Amino acid sequence: MPDPARILIVKPSALGDVVQALPVLTGLKRRWPAARIDWVVNDNLAGILEGHPCLDDVLLYRRKRWTRLSAAGEMRDFARRIAAARYDIVLDLQGLARSGLMTWLTGSPRRIGLRSAREGSRLAYTEIIDDTKEANASRRYLLALQHLGIADCQPHDFGLTATVALSPPVQRALDAAAAAAAQRQGPCSSLIVIHPYSQWRTKLWPWRHVQQLVDLAPAQPFAIVGEGPWFPIHGPHVADVRGCLSLRELIAVLARADAVLSTDSGPAHLAAALGRPTLALFGATDWRKTRPAGAKVAVMTHDVFCSPCLKRHCRNSVPMACMAGMEPIHVFGRLQEMISGMTVYHS
Repeated sequence: MPDPARILIVKPSALGDVVQALPVLTGLKRRWPAARIDWVVNDNLAGILEGHPCLDDVLLYRRKRWTRLSAAGEMRDFARRIAAARYDIVLDLQGLARSGLMTWLTGSPRRIGLRSAREGSRLAYTEIIDDTKEANASRRYLLALQHLGIADCQPHDFGLTATVALSPPVQRALDAAAAAAAQRQGPCSSLIVIHPYSQWRTKLWPWRHVQQLVDLAPAQPFAIVGEGPWFPIHGPHVADVRGCLSLRELIAVLARADAVLSTDSGPAHLAAALGRPTLALFGATDWRKTRPAGAKVAVMTHDVFCSPCLKRHCRNSVPMACMAGMEPIHVFGRLQEMISGMTVYHS
């Protein structure tokens, strides 16, 4: 069988899942360096993929815009474009109705997806890969490489780098935090980035704990990032850049971190993919299934009988005990160990 000349990856969302699928891209490029590889992604997540050395084109799926009848012409043009590309292989790593439809519209002779795919998307495939929903997402995606006969699967090869400079206001905020920390105990070269948000309320570390954490170390510069409800965070050694960053700027800030503290969320996966020491806090969700893939990832939990409950709303008599039980002093101790290189990581 001749080597494929054109390959399409269909993985529109979500942030963490797109990041975890990147080792599939790099594995394909290692095996077939001359192949053209494109990727279908939600337009709001394109910043992850733009400029990636293994990608030839990023095809934007404008999910919100394309729900309107006025966008019918754009959708038709998109369908024609992916059909005209004549892809030799299409990998649907999303496994939903819309991704299955896109996969089918390519007309590719090899349309490949996972058995765990839902919403009838398997009807679009010519080849189905056996997998289990119990496995970590990154490991399930790598099954696509094995299916294609690619034995060289490198689960931590994301090919992700920071490609943009920070805007002047963001840079000034980081510089000011570093200067304030230096006044306490001389220059401190390490930066801890905290991402306190998640779409699930049950994944949140209590915001009072975030303030208590930064209060523990006035000589340590911090940066707070993310999008979500505002809550106050005080301290001259804290660069509060929440809501100020594009996706590519978020990558740039995370790339500078000496340690990253995050909830179970997309930015945790970004930090891990960038090779930054990442401490992920887990409560309602199962870290064995959604733990970020990366060489320097540590997980912290608090033993509660109902965790992981996999629920968006806590029903415990002590609300959010699984997250609240992780005390700031213990979290900070883990971060210090990671910065000093004392942490032994387990994949």
